[in-house]
Amino acid sequence: MSKPIDKPKKAVKPPAERRFTLHNAMANYFILVMFVLFPLFVNLTFDGSFPFLHFDRGYYGIRHQKYYLFLIMAAITVISEILLLFTEGIEKTRNEYDLTSREKILKKTSFPDWAMLALVFTCAVSTIFSAYKEMAFFGEIDIGGTTHGRNNGLLLILVYCAVYFLISRAYRFREYIFVSLAVTSGIVYLLAVLNGFYIDPLNMFALFKDDETVWKDFLTTIGNKNMFSTFICVTLPVSFTMSIHSQKLATRIICLCSAGLGAMAMVVCDSDSAVLGMSAFLAVFLVLYSRHIARLKRYFLGVSVLLLALKLLHLIIQITHAPYKELAAFPYKLMESDTVYAVLIVSVILTALLYALDWKKPGLTLPKAVPVTLTVVLLTGVVSLLVAMIYFSNVDTKTDLGSMERLLRFNKAWGTHRGVMWIDSMKIFGDASLFEKLFGAGPENFYFKFQPYFPDLYEFGDGSTDAAHNEYIQYLINIGIVGLCSYLAFVGSVTVRAVKTSKSNPIVLVYLSAVVAYLAQAVVNIALPIGTPLFIIFLAMCENVSRQSDQLNVDAYNTD
Repeated sequence: MSKPIDKPKKAVKPPAERRFTLHNAMANYFILVMFVLFPLFVNLTFDGSFPFLHFDRGYYGIRHQKYYLFLIMAAITVISEILLLFTEGIEKTRNEYDLTSREKILKKTSFPDWAMLALVFTCAVSTIFSAYKEMAFFGEIDIGGTTHGRNNGLLLILVYCAVYFLISRAYRFREYIFVSLAVTSGIVYLLAVLNGFYIDPLNMFALFKDDETVWKDFLTTIGNKNMFSTFICVTLPVSFTMSIHSQKLATRIICLCSAGLGAMAMVVCDSDSAVLGMSAFLAVFLVLYSRHIARLKRYFLGVSVLLLALKLLHLIIQITHAPYKELAAFPYKLMESDTVYAVLIVSVILTALLYALDWKKPGLTLPKAVPVTLTVVLLTGVVSLLVAMIYFSNVDTKTDLGSMERLLRFNKAWGTHRGVMWIDSMKIFGDASLFEKLFGAGPENFYFKFQPYFPDLYEFGDGSTDAAHNEYIQYLINIGIVGLCSYLAFVGSVTVRAVKTSKSNPIVLVYLSAVVAYLAQAVVNIALPIGTPLFIIFLAMCENVSRQSDQLNVDAYNTD
């Protein structure tokens, strides 16, 4: 009996060539608004005096301004997409390569989709049984004229879910979106540098000229340094990686300029969380790029630009002798260190050698042993640091560690007294009921759970807090083990799928860069509706590429 003859495979169009329809455009324009308008949006004053638009109320309720802008823009886009999805018009634009058809949106469900739905379900259960339901739903409550909460309630989680499903289905890559992000981010970074010199071009500090705390902790159009450090971690890595993946020289130059300004902004931000996020990003992506000379040369070019920008800012400060903000975090010390010159020289030499090697042997790929070795070295460094922390925190608690004390010795004062918040949070979790251990006290209910421990903050000059200053601990207290596991399953599965997809579609690494940096800085930072919405967008972009890759693999084996 003769074997059946295999039918010829269909020619499969790559994602970039697939049809760009109205529902794709709506998703892309929403992202464009979030990349351009959202970071710059502040409380404007309209009057008849020139220049007619004034920013003198800029920091008054800045978190709420961006929060409501995000909700409004997301609601308009999601409702429009739903109306389009269930009209006859979508069927007329449907074709075999359209991944946003009604059938594929509703039926093609991935593991990250289910994990996101599990997170929403857990937050809903936690809200229903919360002692403070209003706080749990809206993420904010007014008590005696004082507002508590950061707006991270069930309402915001629902919007995150809707945005995730929208972008993961409808988004299509367009390079101008990322050029726009680089330009907008560059403007924000430049504002930060100017604010560092006490220059206020937008008059953002008009209402706070006599408030030294605002001058110290607030800057640009983003808000305080916690918000700004998160913004840096979800924008700077994207510009950095876009300079590696773009084939257009103009795009690469714009992105590198933006990244350089971002390095300067990290100094002014005066927050170690930004360094943590960027360090994790640079380490992970060194491994991911290590086999490909064409990418590795641009990686080290980007590193050289970041280091050069740090020293350039230092030179400007020394030459001008202009008054500059008093800074104490690690980025400022890094900028002042002469060691940076040595690292910069090494980075420039490596860049030149890699460019020469790629010119002589284009397309060269290094053995798999290279990323494996780098991974082992980096993991060894991380483990060694953790071992040192454990040793100096529990065994040798007397040795003077100097400037390394704040890093290597964990106690109540660790990390601008984050230590006391984390230690007391673990006590709260240990004393919680079984239900609260599983489902938490309710989204954004940390303030009420931490109230008995407010006296522990007094010795550090703080009276209260509504955040653990660690997103993962915050989730553990607010939505319990089930909620935290759902969240980790969501971000973890998106990340794993993105790494696998990068072999066939490396553009996903641009989106993944923001995810990696955000997840690292979240260890010592707060989830806020300023940086976190951008993080959710990049997660959805990662899943979007993975879904396209899944469909390409299916299409490749379909027969006529």
